[in-house]
Amino acid sequence: MADHAIGYGRPPKRTQFVKGQSGNPGGRPKGSQNLAAVVRATIHQRIKVTDNGRVRYTTKFEAIIAQLVNKALRGDVNATHELRYWIQFLEESLQTNSQPLVSRENDEAVMARALERLRQTENSPAPDPVNQDSSAEPQ
Repeated sequence: MADHAIGYGRPPKRTQFVKGQSGNPGGRPKGSQNLAAVVRATIHQRIKVTDNGRVRYTTKFEAIIAQLVNKALRGDVNATHELRYWIQFLEESLQTNSQPLVSRENDEAVMARALERLRQTENSPAPDPVNQDSSAEPQ
């Protein structure tokens, strides 16, 4: 017989997790990276590029963009469409990030109304919760 109660939320001792031991020992190894991290690390690697007889170092990402632009300049229609897509995407993301959500004048008007309501509640007597009519609408 068990030396403790067994039931909902109280499994038998032999089936409980062992303290300090992982419940998934064959799980993801520590230090492994997801796809986004691997791609980010790969495109930021520096490579040697020869441009017009001069050697310089750049990231793989910069080299890819330079190749895309050069292909588009040579008349590659697919490269032109891809480049146009990326330019449009970047312009739209910059445009949406630079626009404020609300105007400053609107913020000031809201704050002024909130301060006025606060002053009114400070100057008015506190309502009696016992004699308050529940059918009245709030103002």
